[in-house]
Amino acid sequence: MIMRKISLMLFTNAMFVHFSNSQTLIQQIENAYNALDSVAYIEDIILSHRGELVIRHKGYEERTDLLTVIDNLASMQRQKQVIDSLWENLTFRSRTSIEEQINEFRNRIRTKTPVYVLNLVPQDEQTLQVDTGKLSFNLFYFDKDYKGSLYVYCRDGQYSGQDSRYRTFSRQFGVNAPKVFRKIMRKQPKYLLYSSALEGMNTILYVQNDKIYVYRIVQMQEYELSDYIEKFGIIK
Repeated sequence: MIMRKISLMLFTNAMFVHFSNSQTLIQQIENAYNALDSVAYIEDIILSHRGELVIRHKGYEERTDLLTVIDNLASMQRQKQVIDSLWENLTFRSRTSIEEQINEFRNRIRTKTPVYVLNLVPQDEQTLQVDTGKLSFNLFYFDKDYKGSLYVYCRDGQYSGQDSRYRTFSRQFGVNAPKVFRKIMRKQPKYLLYSSALEGMNTILYVQNDKIYVYRIVQMQEYELSDYIEKFGIIK
């Protein structure tokens, strides 16, 4: 009887793994957006940013260890407990500086509605999958001509930085990025996506009519995702 139950459990688990692995990337993306609680997500990013600021005031070696500990915590509540503990050991001056930065950040990301840009990560050399980290969406707050406003980035499940413009590495990149965003957003895409494994900041992805497209910004060239990967590959 026990062996029968074990066999049934193993079979059920195998079926679940097969189902998860057999999901198309489009289905993974749909599931990620359907599960998104935008209000809670904003609060989690604020918490993660606060943790990053607290840890920044520690020494380099200690900072590296703390980042690893926080990244490995299973829930945002446990992260908050660790961050609050670290907070108590900071000087009054450091706390004041951090609170000022967090209040400014909080006001900026709460006053407008962002575009939630989902991160995709490599599954293998030819396949991308949805980032399943605690914080897997970037927040893009476009201005009316797509030249600036606020871009908040998450990486490895944590807040990783912000900028007033889409990050650039060349003059041509800075000139082309707003043009590309205007072209894409005029098409009213269902979702925007990002993957650092596809030439870093030089590509932006979007979903339209159940297809995923990749736009190379400097080159002003657009591909379906499968064609792009066949031509350029994935950086692991």
